[in-house]
Amino acid sequence: MTASRKRTNTERRQASRDRILTAAEELFATGGYNGVSMKQIADAAKVDTSLMHYYFSTKEGLFGAVAARRADAVNEVRLTALKRYAEEAGDRITVEGLLRAYLEPTFAYVRRGGESLRHYLAIIAQLNSTQANAVPGLNGSPFDPAVREFIALLQRAAPHRTAAEVHWFYHMLSGAISLTWARTGRLDTLSDGLCRSDDFDTACREMIAVFARGLDVREAPEASDAASLA
Repeated sequence: MTASRKRTNTERRQASRDRILTAAEELFATGGYNGVSMKQIADAAKVDTSLMHYYFSTKEGLFGAVAARRADAVNEVRLTALKRYAEEAGDRITVEGLLRAYLEPTFAYVRRGGESLRHYLAIIAQLNSTQANAVPGLNGSPFDPAVREFIALLQRAAPHRTAAEVHWFYHMLSGAISLTWARTGRLDTLSDGLCRSDDFDTACREMIAVFARGLDVREAPEASDAASLA
């Protein structure tokens, strides 16, 4: 019988760090940044608070590490899908095609990631609806690289729209994504259980349907103003 290999100090430190991040992820997701203490996280991770400060210095540092933890993987999923679609579509690139490339692989990744990844996305939803610099030491979103590429491709797909209009379009879409990630349960209440805020598959499908023509079918400002005066 082969004896099990002893973990190295580096492996043990990494395991402790991961355990802290996983505990913090769940608590921040359910309690918010201001509703969770370092001691609560240490207790959930079954470590001493001194170890928390050793790895992350402050709660701000820990929250930043949690926010950055899975960002590279999510960005890679999005960027890979966007690049593939743009190459395949060429001059026939469409807003709907970009929405599918941006949203469907991300939602599929969430399904594979299970509840832990859903906790992570709930934290991102909090960040998306929080004033810039509200969390000390955390500036901007870790998803900006993929978002900027998505916006650039949207401008290719809708050259008749101004850069400002395309950014407003993303702003509205981002709100829908963030509310979905948050899983607030409000949809469940409003629909009397007909719809579930944790039904990510339907949320993805409906989001694409709602936003697919969002940059195509819009009244010119003059027409809109005239209608309001009628």
